[in-house]
Amino acid sequence: MPTVKVNDITKYYEIHGEGEPMVLIAGLNSDHTLYQKVGITPRLAERYQVVAFDNRGVGQTDKPDIPYTIEMMAEDTAGLLNA
Repeated sequence: MPTVKVNDITKYYEIHGEGEPMVLIAGLNSDHTLYQKVGITPRLAERYQVVAFDNRGVGQTDKPDIPYTIEMMAEDTAGLLNA
């Protein structure tokens, strides 16, 4: 299970394919499987290196008992990409 420590959480992510990176952000209530369920991840992975992850509070990423902000999620995403 690929994870990385970002800010105050452990963040789950997956990488599929090769090529120029493309980041899929599922949003507030969906996890990384959203794009797999509708067949987008495998299709994009034919041409790109697809990075899909679970935001804080969703899926396999930590769920701290604090209010989440869009700024926190943006910082989490930047931290994942930097890692």
